[in-house]
Amino acid sequence: MADEKYMRPDRGIFPLSDLTKRSAKDFGNLPVMRIWDGKGYSEIDYNELHRRVTAVARWLIGQGIKAGDRVAVLGQNSPDWAISYLGIQTAGAVAVPVDSLMPSSGIRHIISDSGSRILFVGDKFLEMLDEMEPIKTLEKTIAFNLVSKPATMSLSDVVEAGETRDDDVPDRDLDDLAAILYTSGTTGYSKGVMLTQRNISTNVAAVYSLFGIGPEDTFLSVLPVHHSFEATAGFLLPIYSGSSITYARSLKSAEIVEDIKNTGVTFMVGVPLLFEKMMMGMQRKLKQAGKDKLVKTLMGVAKAGNAVGLNLSKPLFNGLRSKAGMDKIRIFCSGGGPLDPQVAVFFNTIGLNLFQGYGLTETSPVTHVNRPWKIKHHTVGPTIPGVECKIIDVNDQGVGEVCVKGPNVFKGYYKNDKATAETFTDDGWFRTGDLGLIDADGYLQITGRKKNMIVTGGGKNVYPEEIEHHINHSDFIAESLVLGVPREKGLGEEVAALIFPDYEQVDLYFEQKKQKPEADDVHSLIKAEIQKYQKDLADYKRIRFFRVLDEEFQKTSTKKIKRFLYDGEMAKVNGGKV
Repeated sequence: MADEKYMRPDRGIFPLSDLTKRSAKDFGNLPVMRIWDGKGYSEIDYNELHRRVTAVARWLIGQGIKAGDRVAVLGQNSPDWAISYLGIQTAGAVAVPVDSLMPSSGIRHIISDSGSRILFVGDKFLEMLDEMEPIKTLEKTIAFNLVSKPATMSLSDVVEAGETRDDDVPDRDLDDLAAILYTSGTTGYSKGVMLTQRNISTNVAAVYSLFGIGPEDTFLSVLPVHHSFEATAGFLLPIYSGSSITYARSLKSAEIVEDIKNTGVTFMVGVPLLFEKMMMGMQRKLKQAGKDKLVKTLMGVAKAGNAVGLNLSKPLFNGLRSKAGMDKIRIFCSGGGPLDPQVAVFFNTIGLNLFQGYGLTETSPVTHVNRPWKIKHHTVGPTIPGVECKIIDVNDQGVGEVCVKGPNVFKGYYKNDKATAETFTDDGWFRTGDLGLIDADGYLQITGRKKNMIVTGGGKNVYPEEIEHHINHSDFIAESLVLGVPREKGLGEEVAALIFPDYEQVDLYFEQKKQKPEADDVHSLIKAEIQKYQKDLADYKRIRFFRVLDEEFQKTSTKKIKRFLYDGEMAKVNGGKV
C-alpha cells in the first residue's frame, strides 16, 4: 500500500469510556481545552478533564442510569459539552447530541424520540425548554453554567456530587451503542443514526494514523460539535492524540483569526463556506491595501515553482501568513460538502495546506481524505485505512452511486428497520446516495446527489452541483440552487435555477455606473452572469429558466441548502428565460 511508508501506528482501538483515562495517563498536565471567558482563555488539562468526566459518570450511575439508557446534550461548543458527552460514555449510557441550531420543535422531537432520561444543556436554551410541552421520558435537566433558575442543577453541582461517590464505572464493549445522531439533512427527513463504540473509535484511530498530530498541535473548534465531522475530527481526535482544543468565540471571521493567532492553532476542520469566506476576507484586505496585483504575481511564481518541484509558497508568503495570524497553521481540512478547487489552490499556493475529505454521519463520518503527501483538489481523496469503496450502477460517463464498507459504518437507524434495510445492498454495502467516480489512483470524485440528478428530455443525466459550481464563480451570485422543471411538451426535465445574488457586489456595480437599479436591472445582470459562467458547459446542461430570490437559502447546521424546502419553487422559476 502506497500510504504505508507515511503512516504511523494508532494509539489503540478502545471504547470512548476509556479515552480520558488513557489520555490523562499519557498527557497528564498538558492543556486539553481552552475557551475565552471575556478576559482571557480559561484552560483545563488532561488530568482535570478526566477528574470531571469520571465525576459526571458516577453521578449518572447514582441517578440509576444503566447501559443503553439515553442521555442528551444540547449546547454550544465548550468544555462543558465535552465533559457531559464523555461522562455519558463513561457511565455506560448512550449519548444523544442535539442540534442546537434546530427550532424548538425539532429539539423536542429528538429528546422525546430518543427517550432521553437526562439532558445536559447550555443556559441559553433553558427558557426555550420551559416553553415546551413536557417530555415524558425526561427526568432531570442539568445546566452547564447556571446563572438563573436556582431550582435547576448545574454541571458543577453534578461534578461536586459525583466526586463524593465511589461507584465503579462499567467496562464497555466495542459493539456497545455509543451515540444516536439525528441527521438534519437536506431532505427534510430526520433519522437517528446509531453509532457504536467500534464505529467511532476505529474512525478516530484511522485518521490519527494518517496525520502527524500530537501534543504540539492545537485544534480550533468552529463547526457545531453535535455534528459527526466536528465530533470525530475536531473533538475526539485531538483528545486521542494529546493535542489541545481552542473553542472559537464565534463564527465571525475576525474573531476566528484572533483565536487562531492568540492560541497558536495548527489544525482546523471546517465546511467549504467557512474557507471560502476566509479566502474572500484575505483577498478583500489585500485589495484594500493595494497589494492584490503583487500577490497575484507571486502566486504565479509559486505555481511555476511547484510545477518543477520547488516549494516556493512558504518563503514567498511567509509575511502574508504571519500578518494574517496563520503562520502556525499546518492543516485545514474541509468536509461536509464539495470544496471549490480554486479555494484549495489559493490556500495551498500561499503555503497553507487545505484539502478535503468525505463521509457521512452514517460512517462516523470519515471514509475518504486527501493525503498531505498527495493532494488532488478536485477529489475527496482515497479511502482511509480499513474502509472499502466501490461504485455501482455506473453510467456511460463512469459515474455511479458511491458505496462503502468498513468498521466505521453505522449499526442502523434508530427504531427504523425499513430505512436501515433500504440503505444497504444485498451484499452489505452502505449506499451513500452520492454519485461519483474513482480515478486510477483510487481517489474519489463526488459529482452530486443521486436524488438531485436531473434527467433531460434527451435522456442525459445532469448533476446540479456541477452547474452550481460554475455559476457561483460570478461575483454577483452568492448562492444558487439548480433544479429540474418538467418540459412543456414531452417527458424529461429542463434545467432551472434559483439565484440569491450577492447584493453588496450588485450595489457596488450599479453605484459605479451611477444608476439606481430596479428589479429588472438586477434580473438582467444575473442573466448575463449565468450566460457568461455556463458557456463552457455542454448545451444540455445549461440553465434555461431562473428566478432571483430576495433572501438567502435556508441551510442545515453544516451550511448545506435544505433543497426539500424549495421543491415548490420550481413552478415559479419559468418567469425568467436565459
